[in-house]
Amino acid sequence: MALDYTYFSGVEDGISSVFEKLAEVFEYQVFELCVGEEYLIPYMMNDAVENYLILKNGQMIGNYLNDDTLEVTAKLAVEKDRYVLSVRQSEENAFTLYFSEIEERIQCFQYHRIGHFWVKGQEQWRQLVYIIGTIYEKYDYLGEAYCNKSEKELLRLVEFPPFRMWSPIHESLEEKYPATYEGVTCMERLAKKAKDTRYLWLVKLYRYFPNRILEKMLAMRLLNPKRQRLYETIWQEVQSASEVYPERDYGARLNEEIRRKRTEIHAKMLEDGFEGTYPEYYKKRMQITVAEEHPFTVSMLEFENFVFRVHFMVSKCGKHVKIRKNCGFFRGLGRIGKVEREEK
Repeated sequence: MALDYTYFSGVEDGISSVFEKLAEVFEYQVFELCVGEEYLIPYMMNDAVENYLILKNGQMIGNYLNDDTLEVTAKLAVEKDRYVLSVRQSEENAFTLYFSEIEERIQCFQYHRIGHFWVKGQEQWRQLVYIIGTIYEKYDYLGEAYCNKSEKELLRLVEFPPFRMWSPIHESLEEKYPATYEGVTCMERLAKKAKDTRYLWLVKLYRYFPNRILEKMLAMRLLNPKRQRLYETIWQEVQSASEVYPERDYGARLNEEIRRKRTEIHAKMLEDGFEGTYPEYYKKRMQITVAEEHPFTVSMLEFENFVFRVHFMVSKCGKHVKIRKNCGFFRGLGRIGKVEREEK
């Protein structure tokens, strides 16, 4: 029996999951074709995982238009010993792909050094929301088999509204991640682990009386320096969950470039009087955390000219402030936090 899709036809009940993923990229209108030595279709690509489909022994009749504003429909058929995928991009274009089979690639990677800074202010929390949201997406698309125990304990944190209020993008995340009691439970666990009794009390109150006023209050309390230990507790769990996976492997040349850049940064920090090891450094009233942007390992799946980059999360604090990770980004007298872009 054929499955009921609006934008895709030809998938029968009982067919392998890889063909269901092919159908889904059309159904969710996220189809993208990367043409090189092979034909690749991205399924789930983010800083934590790369999952894409390879059309083996592929041939294309016609041309693919790289325009995500076009409505895309497709029909899958079998012709002798190969598959035929007929694709229409609105009324603008049509093309046909022939292939012998679909091969799926899934690889999970470390993500705890990642930093994308699209919104100014409260970057320390926005970075965490982004990273845990990335874990959440991996779980949502690929299932629990691709998440370790620590990740499954952490990912519900984005379902805690006061946490996800610090969106890493200019748009709200309210529709992207639902508000759940599992999210509240996750924050309760973390606050208890951090021995942050004041915040824990407010979270428990929010459980029984969820409302916008408490939600806003809990979000703003995250900016208080008293949340430093809670912040570090979450970070430690993120790092532990991430380090289970390998770093991205770009091949000898780019791997060496990344290694050299990290070495150069470390040497420059020591030369400037800082102590520490990559990516965290301390000097008197300053603390610097190096955050990274990583391209995908398959270059044809990446945005044009996207390369490995670094950002410096710089904290400067007064004498009364104990220097800790990203301490300058919390609100308070004598605290300054800013993100400095890498000099070209």
